[in-house]
Amino acid sequence: MKTRIGVGAAAVLAAGAMTVAGVGAASASPTSTPAATASPAATAKAHTPKGSGGLEAFLSLKADSPQAAGDRAAKAAAALVNHQQIFGKLPSALQADVTTLKDAPAADRVKDAYKIKTTALSGGYGAEIQKRADAAEKAATSLAGLRQELRTAFSSGNPGAGLQQVADQLIGHPKLFAKLPANLQTDLTALKNAAPADLDAQANKIKDTAVNGGYGAKVQKMAEALAKKAATPHT
Repeated sequence: MKTRIGVGAAAVLAAGAMTVAGVGAASASPTSTPAATASPAATAKAHTPKGSGGLEAFLSLKADSPQAAGDRAAKAAAALVNHQQIFGKLPSALQADVTTLKDAPAADRVKDAYKIKTTALSGGYGAEIQKRADAAEKAATSLAGLRQELRTAFSSGNPGAGLQQVADQLIGHPKLFAKLPANLQTDLTALKNAAPADLDAQANKIKDTAVNGGYGAKVQKMAEALAKKAATPHT
């Protein structure tokens, strides 16, 4: 059980890195505006990823998303409104809908956020936003598939092959892969290139390093969170 939890942690931490790095985020404007050049409120800086305009919080929602997702989207909307350097470049219709979401009562947040997603994908905010929303949808679909592979690797008694697929996908995103800790990059590359007989040993190495904090505190925290989740009985 310890091995399964640890390997799952190592795998999910990699997927978490994808989210942190902004995979699946759509750009707020046709011309990229580095967030670092702005001086928004601290909350805006915390919730608005570089180059995304904060739109990934809306584009990731579904009509039946949980209330917590709507709450997060409303916080992202508030941050985006405060981030005037980005918000001011959005189409007026999108500005209006983001403002509506910011001020929405809790019961309406998922609905209002999902409206932003569907309007973006249908071209209601213009061709540029639609293009970027489509790209975000494809990235989100890829990420969903990756998460499923992680779950499979996590539940397997021989997780090496599953985690190898994860490593291959991460390496296939160079900009994202470069954001991972250097030693995690090295170990994922070794796993990607490992012979079948060595896969489980390489996966266990990643597990042990992650659990022991060898990839840094953030990775270790993700591993601990997964371990706690794994200890909860499934119904």
